[in-house]
Amino acid sequence: MGKKKKPQIKAAGSALDMLVRQFAQPLACLRELVQNAIDAGTNQVDVSLAKEPEGIRLSVSDTGDGMTEHIIETQLTRLFASSKEGDLTKVGKFGIGFVSVFALEPLAVVVDTGRQGESWRVLFKTDRSFELLRLPHGVEGTTVHLYLDDQRYEISSLRNKVRETLSFWCRHCRVEIFVDGQPIRSSFELKEPVQVSHEEAGTRLVLALSRQSECFYGYYNQGLTLLEGTQSPFPHLSFKIDSRYFEHTLTRDNVIRNEDYDKGIALLERVLKNQYPPKLYEHLQNGGDEWELLGILGKIGVCSDEIPLYPDHQGQLYCLNQLRKAQVCFQDQPDELSRVAHDPAQGRLVLRLTQAAAAWLRHRQLPLEQANKCWRLCEPDQSLEPLLELCRQLGKALGIRRLKVVRWVSPAPGPLLFAASKVGLISCFEAGNRNDHLLLDVTHPTCANLLRLQEWSRPLAAQILLQHLILHLPENERETRAETLATAMLGHFS
Repeated sequence: MGKKKKPQIKAAGSALDMLVRQFAQPLACLRELVQNAIDAGTNQVDVSLAKEPEGIRLSVSDTGDGMTEHIIETQLTRLFASSKEGDLTKVGKFGIGFVSVFALEPLAVVVDTGRQGESWRVLFKTDRSFELLRLPHGVEGTTVHLYLDDQRYEISSLRNKVRETLSFWCRHCRVEIFVDGQPIRSSFELKEPVQVSHEEAGTRLVLALSRQSECFYGYYNQGLTLLEGTQSPFPHLSFKIDSRYFEHTLTRDNVIRNEDYDKGIALLERVLKNQYPPKLYEHLQNGGDEWELLGILGKIGVCSDEIPLYPDHQGQLYCLNQLRKAQVCFQDQPDELSRVAHDPAQGRLVLRLTQAAAAWLRHRQLPLEQANKCWRLCEPDQSLEPLLELCRQLGKALGIRRLKVVRWVSPAPGPLLFAASKVGLISCFEAGNRNDHLLLDVTHPTCANLLRLQEWSRPLAAQILLQHLILHLPENERETRAETLATAMLGHFS
């Protein structure tokens, strides 16, 4: 192995210490090494830990371009020297990322790299002086070995922290990153039920409206985390945006707000207004319950009043403006009542809505109740016809002609006799009057007793039924009608 000595890095000592101290989290150096590997064109980064006689070896290997002697001398070992300035395919801009490895206070740092037929080893010692050694064998890409004091670091704990650090800073990188053979990549998405992804040259993003005003956001460059937080700069908008236009600050704790940043934000706003609304509409049409998000859309100027979102039980969709012109109720499951009550031609709609959708429509000032609170449905019943015939003979003056025996389909109103305008579909908001029908509920317990009583004495059963009818007369007529009924009964039995 050939040896090529270089002078110690003494002139940069104080500056180097200052730069090392800027990295508040020592293991953040892994982010910098991954960043360098991505800039070198690698398709994979392998991070491994091993216990060796020299201490704990923490290694980061890539398959990128590697370095020549010239690159080592002018960039790796020279502060603030970088060939990345103005190159939007590179993440790093300052040429100081490698310095961060010294925040771990390693016993030694060994860099093995190869390029253009050259293979080199750079050995950094504890005092940060270095030697450049030519390797006799070929090296592909670059591997950085950090030798750490095993009296200071415990390997299993360190391994967990390494994985945790890389999972935060590098989990969205497009290149594969492994820690001891295990991948750390996670999907580029949000924890929101309705989200939209968009990608174009140099930029990808995912966004979603959130019920919460303060929600998650993240900025990335080639998948590397630049800045994340839980208080989005745009209320109710959660997003991740990964763009080559974004640059981190020197301290790596923020994103530079410049013209390129503004381009990314403008793209975010276009996707929100143009692509997100159709995705939300589709989600709601398929049964989603995030109706409050329509209100948030309205705050950014997207009106949904003409969008067909509200289904009936046949799958027909209606918009809010259509609902405002109709008599509307809702029911979660179809039945005979909803089938008969639903008649768009007559301006009656029975919608298939969840409670959340119904609450949203009420919030939009649409009067809305469940179908069984708006409508009743009954059908004629003939089981009491013999008894009614006798009632007609005995009580001609009691309005027997308007008495109809019915079987309630849904829901039964409760009393034995119910005033209504007709037999069939009945509005719960109709006001009964003397010209209405009186509907006799054949399933009512009193009616069941009358059916049994008529088998023993039909006249007595008829008299009891007629007495019920008298109670539905105006109070000033009841006494006269009762006397008339008593006279008729005496005549019948005499």
